[in-house]
Amino acid sequence: MNQSDASPASSRTILVVEDEFFIALEIKAALSSVGYKVLGPASSVDHALDLLRDTTPDAAVLDVDLGGERVTPVAIQLKALGVPFVLASAADSVTLAKNAVFARIRNVGKPTDMRQLAAAVAEIVSATRS
Repeated sequence: MNQSDASPASSRTILVVEDEFFIALEIKAALSSVGYKVLGPASSVDHALDLLRDTTPDAAVLDVDLGGERVTPVAIQLKALGVPFVLASAADSVTLAKNAVFARIRNVGKPTDMRQLAAAVAEIVSATRS
């Protein structure tokens, strides 16, 4: 990656919502290594919503199941703010299809390939640039 490749990411903030500590750290490290600023990680819906009260990120990475709690309120808030997001979840496509807020949202799955996740984030960030 050359310097010009890193500069667009360096001005972008990505919210990470993941309840599994080591996975959250891995996602944070992967996004930071390609130049993104990471907001969080948040391990609960309340924590994520608190972060969103203070900062509007450029994009987000969400796990669907946060210790038995669904991330749906966070996804709804992100959509209301116009913030794109990807999922990094073990939830199957049938489960996701039952919730309209996750319709047409990319799920990179779990276990998560961090390169694939970083690429998915780059795609949604670049799609929202004016």
